[in-house]
Formats: sequence, C-alpha cells, structure tokens
Amino acid sequence: MLEGANAELFSELIVTCDGMLSPQVYARVYETAQRGGVIVEVGTALGAATVALALGLQSSGKPGHVFTFDPMTGGPRRSIKTAEQRIARIEKSLAHYGVADRVTITPQDLVSGLAALPKGEDVSVLMLDADGRIDRDLQVLHGRCASDCSMIIDDVADRVRVKRRGATYRIDSKMRLSWLLTNMLISSGKLSSGQRLVDTYFGELTCDPLQIIEPGDALAVYRQLVFQSASANRIQRLRSRVLEWGQDLAPDLAARCRRVYRHVKYGPAHSEPAAEDGDQALEDEVRRQVATYH
Repeated sequence: MLEGANAELFSELIVTCDGMLSPQVYARVYETAQRGGVIVEVGTALGAATVALALGLQSSGKPGHVFTFDPMTGGPRRSIKTAEQRIARIEKSLAHYGVADRVTITPQDLVSGLAALPKGEDVSVLMLDADGRIDRDLQVLHGRCASDCSMIIDDVADRVRVKRRGATYRIDSKMRLSWLLTNMLISSGKLSSGQRLVDTYFGELTCDPLQIIEPGDALAVYRQLVFQSASANRIQRLRSRVLEWGQDLAPDLAARCRRVYRHVKYGPAHSEPAAEDGDQALEDEVRRQVATYH
C-alpha cells in the first residue's frame, strides 16, 4: 500500500489525519525523517506529520524512533473533547499506516516529558510545531541535539491573527514569533539558511548544540512583539467568524468542512479523495465554491 511515496499518499494525510499542511510539506517531512535515529516532534496535533515522520523512518530501513510531545489540550478540533479521544485518534492513524511501533506518544509538553527520550542518544531530527516558543524547546534540548541535527520549524511567517469570540479578541502571534526566532537563529549562524516550503522551514543546526540559544538574543526577539499589526481583511474576518460559529454549533461538520477544503486546495486534481462516507457531496460543493472564489 505504502511502497513508493507519492503525491496521493501525502494528500491522503490531509483527510485521514486532518492534516493542516500541504502535501509538499509532508513529503519533505518524510524525506527528512529518512535520516533515521532519534526523531523528536513537538506539537502532535492529530498526527499527520507524525505519520509522515514515521513513514520516512520506516522507508529508510535505518534504526530509529519517533518521539512526539503534546499536552493534548486546546486546538481548533472541538469535536475531540478529551486528551484520551485525541490520543486514540492518533493511534488509529498510526495503526492505519502500519507505523504504530515506531512512535511513542507523550501527552505532555517537552519540558514535562523529556524523560521519555533515551539517554545518551542525540536527536537527529527535530520538528517544532507547538506554540511558537522554539527558544524554550531548544533550551530544553540543551546539548541533546546532534551537531548537524535536521531542523523542521512550522508556522514561520510574519503574520499575526486576531480572532473574535463574543466581546473579546484573541491575538495569535505564534507564526510571527516563530518567524522572528528562526530568522534570528539563521542570521546568528545557529541554523543554516535552509529552505522554506509554504510556511515551514527545513534546515540544519550549524553550531555547537550547547550554544543554540542565548537568553539575551531571545529577549530581543520578544521585545519585537510589543507593537505589531494584524490583517484587517474583511473576507478573512468573515471566514473566521463562520468557522467559530460552526465549531460552536456543529464541531463535527466544521471538522469535515476543513478536511474537504484542504483536500480540494492541496489534493492532485486527478486523485480520488480518501474521504469519509458522505464527504463526496460536500467536496463537490466546496470545489464549486473554491472555483468561484478564485
């Protein structure tokens, strides 16, 4: 089933695992994991990237293991109400792709769950996709990364999002924080210039693993978050309101809509969707809406 990674496989992750990234990014995650060794993912979500990492490791034939960390709270998927439901969903996806034995799920943040990592082994691949605090996670792994550790950092974009809930507004600076910190590490020679696919950075550690983050450098970055601006695009604000409304009233339907939209947006035009029962009519409607919008 999984011999020969292809566009269809990585598009399928968007539906089966409710993946948030593009197939090209999942393909690159897969390729990066072929390095083998200890692979650490911070921010599991529903496990799409976890599956890509495990499949890449499996295809390499090299020894190694994927360790993924996430407290399993929050996030946009309100149809999944407990940590137990979320873990069960991830485990189901790992079993579906035949890689459950290659992954250890730790339902804690990296700080609390660090003991899950094997002692005496360097981290060969590190994927950071939590809350933007990549400085914190790199400090936690102080001296634990290989000197040429492969780095994947998601949500690297100069973007601030504002979401309204009732009479309050939520300011989401995660992407801008990741962008500022990643650029700081690159300009200071700690990370390679690497490559960016959509909003995901792929590169390598290029410094002594004991000197990745200096507290003063990170503080200078956080000071840049004091004053910032966010998009006032009316269409985006309307879309956000509709999504919030849908997630409150019908979280399962909202989740289906997100999956189908991403499949239409990223999936190959010739491929058949690996959708759940009943999604085909919804997908046809979304295709019409996307075509109209563009």
